[in-house]
Amino acid sequence: MNIVVVGTGYVGLVTGVGLAEQGHRVSFIDLDDTKIQKLKDKQLPFFEPDLNNYFEKDENFNRMSFHSNYKSLDWQFTDIVFICVQTPNNLETNSVDTKFLESAISEISKLENQDITITIKSTIPPYEIENVCENVGYDKNLLTFNPEFLREGSAVNDFFNPDRIVIGGLNSQKIDKLRKLYESYNAEVLITDPISSQLIKYLSNTYLPLRLSFVNEATRLSEYSGANLTDVLKGVGLDSRIGSHYFRPSPSWGGSCFPKDLVEVNNFYNQDELNLPLISNIIGSNEEHLHWTVNQLLSLKKNNGLKRIVLVGAAFKEDTDDLRNSPTLEMYNILNEMGEEVIILDTDIEVTGYQSIKQLDEVAAYSLLSIMYPLKEELNNNISNYAINNECIIYYPWG
Repeated sequence: MNIVVVGTGYVGLVTGVGLAEQGHRVSFIDLDDTKIQKLKDKQLPFFEPDLNNYFEKDENFNRMSFHSNYKSLDWQFTDIVFICVQTPNNLETNSVDTKFLESAISEISKLENQDITITIKSTIPPYEIENVCENVGYDKNLLTFNPEFLREGSAVNDFFNPDRIVIGGLNSQKIDKLRKLYESYNAEVLITDPISSQLIKYLSNTYLPLRLSFVNEATRLSEYSGANLTDVLKGVGLDSRIGSHYFRPSPSWGGSCFPKDLVEVNNFYNQDELNLPLISNIIGSNEEHLHWTVNQLLSLKKNNGLKRIVLVGAAFKEDTDDLRNSPTLEMYNILNEMGEEVIILDTDIEVTGYQSIKQLDEVAAYSLLSIMYPLKEELNNNISNYAINNECIIYYPWG
């Protein structure tokens, strides 16, 4: 098929490169000229494991093209357009910002090729798409929805080996085109209505942070009770109804999706008409645990007479360079404001505005690494994510 992908972020690039690997012709659109030129020069704008291997493969790259405007494409034979633009929270109105999505739908709706299947991969609340279509004068019943379930750090594997494929829509012809695109996948394809398809995405991104927050609260309860946290979590996770996946403590969860999507879920409904005490308190639980973790580190530092706190890994999770809503950076800011000596140890990511190993001279950096590496095994075996020597406490947020 001939595919157009609007947006070259994590979702757009992973999706488009994956489709090129499967033999489809893929055209990318991003209004950022600099980004498009780098892509033409075979430079990815972010790190994602294995993505470069597929992106740089000659046969795949020859099936891809990159554009910074809509007019430079030949739309006549385009089968499917995936809209993968960002839908950030508007902090002023506490609502989702749909301007990028509106712009994309508006541009595509002007095309003469009415057979194109316009598919939304961007995450947007069910009630918002009606407003978007009304604003741009497009029939919402012609849209299809194909929410993504790509985890940063394992997005390429997730693309090729999905747990499920969700397609939402009301137009049977356009749904069939999407179904055909995915016919080679060994995964259940769930066909549903537009609202349900979006709610599947949002509730998935609600349950996962709920589970992570449960583990963090269990951590606090185990500490309070004097229990062995490793045994407690193993014993609970061995229950087949619960399982041990996503069942390790952390300083808090972060990233670009969970915080944003939880805010939007809590904006779905009128809280005077519907009470969801579990969902509405997940964010509060996460913030509480971050401060509890900071206090634990301060207590360990004081009780052991240590000089500094070292936070290992700047990104919000392992195998990514994404700093959005990073617990490491949040903890650094809190500790730094308290006047504590704190440093971020990450040899791959430049963290502007933070005291990190990148800012240290060669001697100081070597000294810090020489402390860190003998403690790696201790860090790996300690479910509480920290190790101590006679100079500092080293905390590994990713577990």
